[in-house]
Order: sequence, then C-alpha cells, then structure tokens
Amino acid sequence: MSTLRPADVHPADGIATRDLDRHLIGRSGVIVDAGALVQLPAGRRCGADPFLLASGAPVSATVPAPLVRLLMRAGSMAVPCALVTERLGRHVSDMLTAQRVPPVWSASVGAAEHRDRGTNPYRAAARALRLPVEGCLVIAAELTLREARASSARRVLLAEFGSLRTVSKTVNGLSQRQHDVALQLALGNTYDGVAALLGCSASTASNHMSQVMRRRGRTDRTRAIVDLITSGSLDAAVLRAALPDRLPELDPIGHEVLALLASHEVRAVARMTGLNPDTIGRVILRATHALGAKTRTHAVVMVLLLGRPGPVAADGAR
Repeated sequence: MSTLRPADVHPADGIATRDLDRHLIGRSGVIVDAGALVQLPAGRRCGADPFLLASGAPVSATVPAPLVRLLMRAGSMAVPCALVTERLGRHVSDMLTAQRVPPVWSASVGAAEHRDRGTNPYRAAARALRLPVEGCLVIAAELTLREARASSARRVLLAEFGSLRTVSKTVNGLSQRQHDVALQLALGNTYDGVAALLGCSASTASNHMSQVMRRRGRTDRTRAIVDLITSGSLDAAVLRAALPDRLPELDPIGHEVLALLASHEVRAVARMTGLNPDTIGRVILRATHALGAKTRTHAVVMVLLLGRPGPVAADGAR
C-alpha cells in the first residue's frame, strides 16, 4: 500500500456532475472500495451543487455526494457493481444502510482473503461479476489506490469524502500501456501474445518494452521486468496468483543460472558459473522447460517469486 502523491491526481477539484456518465459509458462494471463509502459525509451529502447555485437556489442546498450519484446512475443504467471490503460480514451491510448507499451490489469480495492468496482484490471482484477487469471502472480510497491501479483496470477514480478525482494514466512512472505490456511479458506471453491480448501490433508492444528498458537502464527485458517487480511497479500478488504454490523441482545449476539472470546478462552469468555460451543456453532452455515456464523471462520471474523448489517427500510425492 502507498500514500497518494499529488501528481497522481488530476488538478481539477473533482469530477463535475455532467461528467459522471462519461466514466460509466463503455464500462462493463463498477468496482468500489468500501473504504471510499466509509468516508461519505453524514446523510451522503457533500457540498452545494453548482447547477443549483447557478439557478439561484439557496447556498445551503446540497445533493448526494458524487460517488453516490455515480452509483445511482450505474443502477439506472443496469451496470453491475461489486464491493471490495476488508472483510465480509454483517457490519458491511449495516454500514451501507447507515450511509444510505444505493443497493446496487451484484457481488462483494473480502480483500484480506484474496491478499492472503496472492490475488489482487479488484481482479477478484471483476471475476465475481464475470467480467474482465480491464473493462471495469474502479473507485478506490487513498490507502488502496496502488492496489487498484495494479489490477489492470483501464479507468480508476479516487474517492475522497464522497468526491471523485481522476487518477493519472501512469502507474509508478510507467504509462498504462507500458505497465500492461510489462505485466503480460512477466506472465510469460510473447510479443505476439501481448499484441493479441492488448489489441496492438507486436512491434508496438516491443516498442513499449524498449522504452521501459531505456528508462530502467537495462539492455534486456528480463532484468528490466525484475526491476519493475522488486521496485513494486508491477504487483507481485498478480504474478504469484498465476504461479503454482511452490517452485517445481529444478536441478541446482538450473536454479543458480535463472537466479543470476535476474540481475546479470547471459555473458556475465556464463563467466560467473564457468559455463561456455552454448552450454549455458542449453541450461536455460532445460530449466525453463522443467519449470513449465513459457519464456526465459517467465522462468526467471518464477524463481524470483517462488524461491527454491519445495521439499520432496520420502515417497517422491510433492
């Protein structure tokens, strides 16, 4: 979790009433952090509506907070909504009732449970709605903003005491598309696979990764992606959720080589291990196959996140 930096938020005071529908149009679902609802002012009201003031209404005239208005619009447009709360329970229902939040929820998930499993809660909420998270609008509170942005949702709003702000399209210094390309490569996809998933060409995906490599000062994509993971720019929980519980059995030299590739180029690893280039190429290929990894980058990510192979039982069963 991280605190919000001023540069992450659009400089405007908030999203105007007339812009609420714009954030819903084209969204297949809405995912809301319960922390944003807890902050709602009493009676879900927040400030004077500028349109009422312009029409000569009293200054004290108030309307439901923008977050509540957006939920009401989602309900009227039949856009399914999911709630992400720290833990599910009766207190959540009581809180929603006390805050007079519209009963628009089609699903709810407990964030703590999914974090324990290494799953991003917002992605889990999208699965509960049976929708791709990329097509959902995510509304996060400040403390969960980083987690929300790491979900791969293409549109994220920050809620503060009922008001809504647009979050910038950068994720920890990367553009959203650079982040998405790096994440898919870390998951083992080739550039052709990334292109098919993101709706771009393979050369465009390669160009995005080249920009990331230059920014990280790396000459190969594997080390650039490892840098993104260790710095928190890529959500390790999302990557672990796609991996087995433990590293498959791997011979020591294969494990050593993959571990070294996280921080050294191939030629340096060859010198460090005393292997010639042809041999080290075969070691990498054999280790990648043994792990069931799709690419060398994928294999290195598996070793980075899972560590050493799990113990083998006496009967050989894992």
